Amino acid sequence: MGKPDYGKFFASRINYMYPSPVREAVAKIAYKSKIKPIISFAAGEPDPEVLPRDIYANLAAEIFRKVPKIVNYAPAEGVLDLREEIAKFMKEYEGVETSYEKVIVTVGGSQALDIVARVLLEPGDIVITENPSYVNTLLCWRHYGVQLTGVEMDEKGMRTDKLEEKIKELKNKGRLVKLIYTIPTGQNPSGITMNLERRKHLLEIASKYDILVVEDTAYNHLVYEEVPVKPLRSMDKEGRVIYAGSFSKVLGTGLRVGWLEAPEEVIEKVRYSKQPMDMCAPVPSQYIVLEVLRRKMFGDIKMRAIEAYKHKRDLMLKALDTHLPELKHTRPVAGMFILLWLPEKIESYAFADVLLEKYDVAVIPAARFFLGEEGRNVIRLNFSMAKPNLIDEGVKRIAKLVGELAEQV
Repeated sequence: MGKPDYGKFFASRINYMYPSPVREAVAKIAYKSKIKPIISFAAGEPDPEVLPRDIYANLAAEIFRKVPKIVNYAPAEGVLDLREEIAKFMKEYEGVETSYEKVIVTVGGSQALDIVARVLLEPGDIVITENPSYVNTLLCWRHYGVQLTGVEMDEKGMRTDKLEEKIKELKNKGRLVKLIYTIPTGQNPSGITMNLERRKHLLEIASKYDILVVEDTAYNHLVYEEVPVKPLRSMDKEGRVIYAGSFSKVLGTGLRVGWLEAPEEVIEKVRYSKQPMDMCAPVPSQYIVLEVLRRKMFGDIKMRAIEAYKHKRDLMLKALDTHLPELKHTRPVAGMFILLWLPEKIESYAFADVLLEKYDVAVIPAARFFLGEEGRNVIRLNFSMAKPNLIDEGVKRIAKLVGELAEQV
């Protein structure tokens, strides 16, 4: 019969699948950087020079000698000792009283969020997110055919007054909201941190309208200022908050160790979903993280990261204020990102392409982080991976291209 028509074999969910602008851009940047040096404000990762690779090397050598099953499967829900340490970690660092029975170790925070969708979401379900929100979660959850609705943000985080208006509007149309997804601290892509008053209001709204909340805490431990906030999960009195945790942004993205913490009724279904999915998260990585927690190393590693990234953040904010004072940008107190609004007539994808090709500076177009057209002229800047001595020069080149394009339009 010859070559098959692959189109007729695809599942219908491919209609909800789109490329990640972050991963696509990173691949393009990696290729370009082989040809010439690039100033990159793109990937949202910890700096390899800040990560304690020597500590990991020593721990790995010890673990591979002492743990007989280090290269065998672990339980699908994670190494028991690590789950116990994560429960202690949540109490010490997040003020959350929990137990290992409510914790499942995942392949990074990304898998945790995917499993949430597998267990809780069906085609047509309504999920409300901040607008903008983390693009890979939006892309992942669209695979499940959900309806994503965004609520605007300001410098204090999600506008919870607008959130309640949106819920009422949908309810009046006979539609019910199933989940609220939020990254309340150091939000990706904006860097914005939700203040305490709105966190309390969000929980009140979830209770009033019987909605679950998924709290993505990827940036909870990269906070650069004294801000009076605490995790939603620590304030949750009703068991409405599902906590998606990750060690990636402090300990290293390549370790791929995250976790879900939720009520036991939810965790039971999470376990069933995960068992046939991957067998287990990477076992050597689990044991490295276990020893970091057990030996009380996390605090020092975290403080080293905070010191380095705060310095880079300050350099980038100063450069933006100096070279692009007329353009709006966020001013993060946590996380790894700044959003920059280009002049309205400049489209972010075209801008990013020209910036990379002509000026050797890499940024991420932020349009796909937005639900709607609001982000077509917005770019995301990462400061954690940037070289401190190149931050000002990189922003200066962005400003030069903005000036050139502004003259054309």
